[in-house]
Amino acid sequence: MDNSTTGLAQVSMHELAELAGTAEDVLAQVREAMIEPHPRKVAPTFSSAMIADLCGVDKTQVKYLAQKHGLPQGNKQPGSKAKDYSLEDVITWVRTVAGRPQRPQTQQGKVIAVCNYKGGVAKTSTTVALAQGLTLRGLRVLVIDCDGQGTATQLLGISPEQDVDVEQTIMPFIHGDEPDLGYAVQPTYWHNLSVIPASSGLLAAEFAIPAKAMSQRGFRFWEMLKSGVAPLRTEFDVILIDTSPSLSHLTVNAMIAADGLLMPCPPDALDFASSVQFWGIFSELMEGLPDAMDKRYDFISVIYTKVQANEISRIVKTWMHQAYGRHINGIEIPDSTAARTASAQLKTIYDLSKPDGSAEAYRRYKDPLDRLADYVLDQLALAWRQK
Repeated sequence: MDNSTTGLAQVSMHELAELAGTAEDVLAQVREAMIEPHPRKVAPTFSSAMIADLCGVDKTQVKYLAQKHGLPQGNKQPGSKAKDYSLEDVITWVRTVAGRPQRPQTQQGKVIAVCNYKGGVAKTSTTVALAQGLTLRGLRVLVIDCDGQGTATQLLGISPEQDVDVEQTIMPFIHGDEPDLGYAVQPTYWHNLSVIPASSGLLAAEFAIPAKAMSQRGFRFWEMLKSGVAPLRTEFDVILIDTSPSLSHLTVNAMIAADGLLMPCPPDALDFASSVQFWGIFSELMEGLPDAMDKRYDFISVIYTKVQANEISRIVKTWMHQAYGRHINGIEIPDSTAARTASAQLKTIYDLSKPDGSAEAYRRYKDPLDRLADYVLDQLALAWRQK
């Protein structure tokens, strides 16, 4: 019978539960098909040319430098004179040869929160790609997934639904069962990149935090994550916090814990308007919290993401530059087929050993992400020197 002619087709909670179960089953099957066999993700291999590029040397010097410094010499590919190198090999090369800034032993690691009021702005993919890019520059990196959707967790090779118990997330710390977040750190398939994973159980934080604030007079609920990550600053050079697309209690905590803020934002009128609203509401919240207005950031940076080559993008970029001034870093990450291809495989561009499709599309997407990693590394180096 056609419900459109007989009245409203209501849906019971039982039917909704069945719908959710069916959808989860289908998604699980899709994921298993995409990420088999176990382990689900493996790091890519790298060519001599990639090593030379990361180290800022000519490809012809690779053999000489390997002998001079006793560096990994790679493995010959069957039927080819070319060699490939593991991710760990590459990081060893970078630390030895590249001369990139490293954290001084006397300094602590830095925390960067990646935030935006709106979903679909490439926040999580930018976070994970930045984490990978920073490891390729010799840093030890931790990603804290504070989004209950767990997309960053998924991109780092861990299924939020199948592999993550709520006890492995930040929730035991939020409930006061752990003194800090050290218990939740997990290694990933990517060398020198660890994660504190998320699952849907993280949504309970939005009830647990205000409940604790109400029950404990004077409790500084906005500084919970700040104290939780403090001991991890000695273990990691950079801690990246991926937040949910909202100004939730966890997002506020992430922004207070952070030394720097990154906002990925497409040059689109609605996305720009949403970003303005985000900063306005955050500023108002800070005015109402004791001592919060004393907070200082090493940097705040807005990144153009999903940039399209059209007049609308050009106009909105002008607006954004007028609004954010020096906080626009000028890096433009394009709306790219390479990004969509990688995302469909639960990968970032750094997970690909070679272009999966057009080499030009691969380069156009990867180059600005490399520049973003270089930009953040420069900001970190400056902050460490100033300390």
